[in-house]
Amino acid sequence: MRKILFVLGLVSIVLGKDFQVIEGSGYHYVEISLTDVNRIVCSSEITGVVYSKEKSIEVKRKGNNAWVKILPTKKGEKIEYPSYPREVYVECGGLVFSLILLPKKVPATTIVLRIPYEDTAKAREFEEKISSYEKLILSLIRHVYRETPPPGYRVKRENRKVREFRELDLYLLRIYEGNRYVVEEYLITAKEDVHLTEGSFIPYIRFPVALSIVKPKLKTGESTRLLVVRLREE
Repeated sequence: MRKILFVLGLVSIVLGKDFQVIEGSGYHYVEISLTDVNRIVCSSEITGVVYSKEKSIEVKRKGNNAWVKILPTKKGEKIEYPSYPREVYVECGGLVFSLILLPKKVPATTIVLRIPYEDTAKAREFEEKISSYEKLILSLIRHVYRETPPPGYRVKRENRKVREFRELDLYLLRIYEGNRYVVEEYLITAKEDVHLTEGSFIPYIRFPVALSIVKPKLKTGESTRLLVVRLREE
């Protein structure tokens, strides 16, 4: 029987942040939040960002991340957020990604810049450089918990209901695919007060390695995330 590692004790964070995966050259139209701080993440260090500061936008970068904020303008006593498109050029991994940002009244979003030719090598290197099996699994869970793809892992958006039970509904939000492992991110929504255990979900996961529920106790209408690490199927 394959070892199952239940990882508990993580602090709950805000749910519902959207992911948009960008790949390749050319211009990419991306919806961002008009009022919240949005994030851009790349598997390599973000080495440069070019944008027009005159267009009421602010971009700050550090390491693999950049944060984008639409700046409010004041007209008399009224504060407004201009919703016209902005151009931002982000350099990472030797590529320049051309983004046309479309500010909307939506929650904060995360834009993942994908470098195809680096994915397999980076994922293999990441999985092999951590000698301890337990540390690798914990690292995979922490990356997804923090909404940061593990190095080299490809992100696929799903956003679909996969199971319906009397006490809860189970939605598959995203799949992170690596070299040997896959991390699946689920959303659990309670239909009644419920105390969740990782073991109860094992029969519904193929080749599970680790499961982690962010918030085990839910009241009716509350939601939490279930993070699953499993072996990648060949």
